Amino acid sequence: MRYKALSIPDGYVLTIFEVVFLVTILMFVFGGALYHFYRVVEIPPTPRKVVLESAFVYRGVSEVSRTTSNLYFRIGSDDKAYDYVMEASSRDIKYLAFSKSKKLWVALESDRNKQFVWGVYDDELVLLISRKNILQWARYKNSVNYFMFFAWGFGSLYLLFVLINNGVWNRFLAKRIAHENREN
Repeated sequence: MRYKALSIPDGYVLTIFEVVFLVTILMFVFGGALYHFYRVVEIPPTPRKVVLESAFVYRGVSEVSRTTSNLYFRIGSDDKAYDYVMEASSRDIKYLAFSKSKKLWVALESDRNKQFVWGVYDDELVLLISRKNILQWARYKNSVNYFMFFAWGFGSLYLLFVLINNGVWNRFLAKRIAHENREN
């Protein structure tokens, strides 16, 4: 007889400890799915007109993983300034020398409500990060986040199925069979 790692015998009723454990794991897995869903970057359509806005790096480049790093910009003047974090390929930004308090220019859509950077320029308006690179990084990040969202979501659905099937349905059937046996 072949052993299946994820098989649960027919008619098995979960104990209270197993139900509590599975609910805890289910909440963790569902939280992981939501975490990746909210990390998806909204990529607006390519604007017809962009404007340059002053910015500076308020924090050094931090490595998120071996392949990605975060760039931290403060964009705008003092009264309307906001912080912007861009996730980029570590290999691509390795030689750009983003140091703390470095003055830059960023290309933004003329409508300031959409906070998406379309290009990064240095003080002399030399292109450092192009639109193509930014879109490539954002699409890659979104594909990873969507994949993780669906993987965690599938895991949470499987755990929910196990809880309903073996924790609720089999318990209901076992009580019904026991009740029928008592009557006979």
